[in-house]
Amino acid sequence: MKKLSILSIAALAALSFAACKKDRVCECTSGGMVYKVTYNDATKRQGKANCVSYQEEDGGQITKVECELK
Repeated sequence: MKKLSILSIAALAALSFAACKKDRVCECTSGGMVYKVTYNDATKRQGKANCVSYQEEDGGQITKVECELK
């Protein structure tokens, strides 16, 4: 009985550390416009790494693009 409980605890611990892959949505806003990018089968870490805010420069005008992982 003791071995069974130790094995079940070990199995639960292993599952909790497994990366949960699912579709992640990155929502970006720029100049009042909102657009979304979907990353398929991505972990939360991968989604955060790809969903970053940035600035665009066009002819001396700087536009800020704010992105957030939903």
